[in-house]
Amino acid sequence: MLKDRPYLCQIPSVSIPSQNETTRAKDKAEEAAEIARATDRGWELLKDMEGHCMYFISGWWSYSFCYNTDVKQFHQLPPGKGAPNFPPMEDPSTPTYVLGRFERYPHPDSDRKANPRIDAPKEDIPPSFHSAHQSPNTQLRAKGDLRYLVQKLSGGTTCDLTGRDRKVEVQFHCHPQSSDRIGWIKEVSTCSYLMVIYTPRLCNDIAFLPPRENKAAPITCQEILASTSDIPEWRARKQAEAERKMVAASSSG
Repeated sequence: MLKDRPYLCQIPSVSIPSQNETTRAKDKAEEAAEIARATDRGWELLKDMEGHCMYFISGWWSYSFCYNTDVKQFHQLPPGKGAPNFPPMEDPSTPTYVLGRFERYPHPDSDRKANPRIDAPKEDIPPSFHSAHQSPNTQLRAKGDLRYLVQKLSGGTTCDLTGRDRKVEVQFHCHPQSSDRIGWIKEVSTCSYLMVIYTPRLCNDIAFLPPRENKAAPITCQEILASTSDIPEWRARKQAEAERKMVAASSSG
């Protein structure tokens, strides 16, 4: 009953797949294999960033991210007298801090040239070989249905407050409508930083695409009329409801 009127409603059926120990173990194995594959593929997609730098200006500080080199924090040299507005140039009169350095690991392509035993086609090289050439601080992370790559860089400039090297976690997120850019950076704890980079490169693998919106299945209802003689009254009522909605929409606009 709705507003003292009877309705017949159709509720969609949602099937829930049954699981047992065998299917759960299979799902975990498939998930682990997919994570390994996506991590290897993500590494491949990001390698073309090498030789390129990105910059981010936030107040007094500017930041640079140079893939496979380092992340720096510095004060920008005031534009003018040969100094461009962008990219920001380091002011030599103020300190520059390295927030983290990349560990240099040879890429499988270079090893194929150096090692004559690696003569198989690139697609025939097992994922374990690629994984062995990644930094141990590189990983795929999942947050709900969202997946992104993470690289943890250490070996930065010594922190005066902690006596330890500065470090930074760099997250790479798929962003189809963006060029390679630093989204934001913040100091999450003393001399420990978090940088988020948006890149369309990872969008070339379905594993990193933003999750699709899951829309709820609709419940449809139809009013039950006692007899055909009720149809004119029902039509008049529906017409009046439609007119009220039109008036409300025009007044709110």
